[in-house]
Amino acid sequence: MRRSALVLALGVAVVLWLAAQRDHHQDHLPYEVKLVFPHETSPGQYRQVEQRELEILADQGWELVSVMPYIYRNEEHGIGNDSIRPKPVVTQTYPAYFFKRQKIITR
Repeated sequence: MRRSALVLALGVAVVLWLAAQRDHHQDHLPYEVKLVFPHETSPGQYRQVEQRELEILADQGWELVSVMPYIYRNEEHGIGNDSIRPKPVVTQTYPAYFFKRQKIITR
């Protein structure tokens, strides 16, 4: 009798645990993501993402999650006067933006 009560209690505990796990996954709504990269105007030439474009996404409910450098571009500037001294190099960084928002589910 004692053994069957223990097995029954253990079985009920497992069923409750599995039900809680299933319900736990349903509590999380799915997200959709949007990636915004610098615009390539011509081969090897880029334009930064405009502030207005980012503001429009925010108005649409997109939440900024991360910003990271996407393109590093090194250019030589100025004139090297002699062959020993190279031209100075200027590095420009073009960031990429990552957004998320809750996916709207229609049923």
